[in-house]
Amino acid sequence: MIKINLLPVPKARKIKKRAELRSQLIFTSLIFGLIIIICSYFWFDLNREYKQLQETKTKAAKELAELKEKVKEVENYEQNKKSLEEKNRIIEQLKKNQSGPVHLLDEISIGLEPLKVWLVNISVQENRVDLDGKAITNSDIVEFINRLKSSKYFSDILLVESRQVIEGNIPIYSFKLKSTLVL
Repeated sequence: MIKINLLPVPKARKIKKRAELRSQLIFTSLIFGLIIIICSYFWFDLNREYKQLQETKTKAAKELAELKEKVKEVENYEQNKKSLEEKNRIIEQLKKNQSGPVHLLDEISIGLEPLKVWLVNISVQENRVDLDGKAITNSDIVEFINRLKSSKYFSDILLVESRQVIEGNIPIYSFKLKSTLVL
């Protein structure tokens, strides 16, 4: 089929240019629209990823706070454990040492019973016992020392001093003993 253009040439060119311009405008609009759609897709995708990362960050921060709290609990537990162990050690030491003074005073009172000896001062430092006392005679002091030597709670009994003093016009003997307490 043969096409015959009956329109004047300049008008045909204008129409053809308009058609080309229109098709170029439509093509450019389509490409621009496609670019906007692609950019919008990437923007929404990045926005979604950003929100996910924010949620992950929030969860991680909460987890970190919980872990810090647990670390504090563990540290408190360890401090409490050390404190309780120290208290238990002290209690055990007190229980161990509790019978010492009782036996000490019991043995001293048994040693004093029928004698005319009385004690003025008892000093105990660790396992060292110092006794200051008075007696009517030197033989009472010797008998008291012998009774302490027969006790299983005293060892290394040493008479440091024994001298006669006058108290209220009565001659008495003042003495000092040192010994080791055996528990």
